[in-house]
Amino acid sequence: MSQIKFYIFYLAYAVALSYLAMTLPIGTHEAVAFYTDEGILKSLTHFAKGWFSNGLDFRLPFVVLGLVNILLFYLMSQQYFEKKEEAYLASTLFALLPGIITSAVLVNIAVVVITLVLIFLIAYAKNLRYLQAISAMLLLWVHDASIIFFIALAIFSAFKRDRVLFTISTLLIAISFLYFNNLKVEGHPEGKFLELFSLYMALFSPLVFIYFVYALYRIFLREKKDILWYISFSSFMISILLSLRQQVIMTDFAPYVIVAVVLMMLTYQQTVNVRLAQFQKKYKIGFSVVMGSLIFSALIIFFQKPLFLLYEDKSKHFTYPFYEPYWQSMELKEIGQECYIAKNSKVQFQLKYYGIQRCEEPNVPKIHK
Repeated sequence: MSQIKFYIFYLAYAVALSYLAMTLPIGTHEAVAFYTDEGILKSLTHFAKGWFSNGLDFRLPFVVLGLVNILLFYLMSQQYFEKKEEAYLASTLFALLPGIITSAVLVNIAVVVITLVLIFLIAYAKNLRYLQAISAMLLLWVHDASIIFFIALAIFSAFKRDRVLFTISTLLIAISFLYFNNLKVEGHPEGKFLELFSLYMALFSPLVFIYFVYALYRIFLREKKDILWYISFSSFMISILLSLRQQVIMTDFAPYVIVAVVLMMLTYQQTVNVRLAQFQKKYKIGFSVVMGSLIFSALIIFFQKPLFLLYEDKSKHFTYPFYEPYWQSMELKEIGQECYIAKNSKVQFQLKYYGIQRCEEPNVPKIHK
């Protein structure tokens, strides 16, 4: 991909991302974070409060960080590819992943974690120790499950015999475990393995995830293993082990796994480049199919609202939980009702955002749909 094509894509991507953030009503988890979170999410969701009178009032920092992450990913990709065109292509693929799009639009800690992980990796490649330390300390502060990242660093530094990094990562593991860790290992074995894989497929898209797992496995068998592989592979394996006994929270692991998409692109380029031109065709066709599926899924996400026209039963639409409380609040206002008791306490926060408070009286009018 040429530089000009990437810039055009990036501009269109920024517009589409902003449009989605503006038009999509507040979600359940977003509303809960907006009203109840006492950490960094509270600061981020209230940063632009009242500026736009739309979704950007609580999503602006996440959109900005999402766009910054594309540029940071490009800077990191330059360490792996000789040609800038290949780094541009890898960055485009990264931007189109469903998990990256949603993390840049919806209120969540993952987009912040991805930013810090990418900064750490760039700093490591450039041997900027102070920047590594700053990003690691910030990661320790903002992410309750950052112990996953530090365990991966400890494993990497142990294999590479980097005593300084091993000492620092071990210290950070101890601090995270004692004071910050929110990664729970508890309960009885439940077997959430298949559920975890379905979440990863939603995060990457099915075709990309399959090839991503192949790339990690291939590097494990016969390729050079760098810090990015150790972070991604270790996080991925820990999530699989935990899924055998409990439900895994995807935001705990996804930021550390998804940044290694560049390794998948590197594996693909190496596979294609070692073959003669006449034998490259099927690989390029496969790549085109994957990119086509990502573009298609991205368009569905960006322009999800018109898809309601295709559903007789609106509740089957994947963004219905975002729109239903908003429509409900508009209907309540039309009949002059200023309060309502939702069956789901979390939905009550969505209604609250649109000016509908919880009624004190148990008997309130029902809405006829």
